[in-house]
Amino acid sequence: MPELFSGLEALIDAAPELPDADVLTSGPSSIPFLADTLAERTGVPNRYRAGWKRPDDAEWNDRFARVAACVRAGGIIGLIGNRGTGKTRLAAEVMRDFARIQGRYATAMGLFLRIRSTFGKKGGESESDIVRELSKAPLLILDEIQERGGTEWEDRLLTHILDARYGDMRSTLVLANLDRDALALQLGDSINSRLIETGGVLEMTGPSHRLKP
Repeated sequence: MPELFSGLEALIDAAPELPDADVLTSGPSSIPFLADTLAERTGVPNRYRAGWKRPDDAEWNDRFARVAACVRAGGIIGLIGNRGTGKTRLAAEVMRDFARIQGRYATAMGLFLRIRSTFGKKGGESESDIVRELSKAPLLILDEIQERGGTEWEDRLLTHILDARYGDMRSTLVLANLDRDALALQLGDSINSRLIETGGVLEMTGPSHRLKP
């Protein structure tokens, strides 16, 4: 669909910034009523939006600190591992501290379905609106990256969004139930090289938290 990509980089560059209601901060908010809840507009699932008591073990805090450092630096980092190992929870907690209002969460499938739903429609949001929103958000969590078709259209769209974020030094967390090699294949050479340069890959290990003992 060449019309989607025609002038896309120019649209991103010319788009106005998101409102300054939630710039990327250096840590938790000092405002109690904001500190506990992620805004609905972030798109983070309800399960992860409310306040949560964080673990006090060293391993979890080391992982959190590494991801937080990447976010402060405007990098791209991959969180990989089996289902139920806490990838989405950790990412949501990072967003809670750094971009609880203007951050954005999307699954790969949800992103592509949202854009496809605009095709042929007049009025409402357009594909360029969605690309601009996800390109300009101070922090983007892109979850379930393995759940996509791997078409050329998806590859080009994903590369456009993540490359725009890389260029503007806007932080991105890419989550996947994959190993390192499979994640690299999903992202493609261009984005994978940027991920390695700015954040790398963090593997979440251990048993699933979703299974009853």
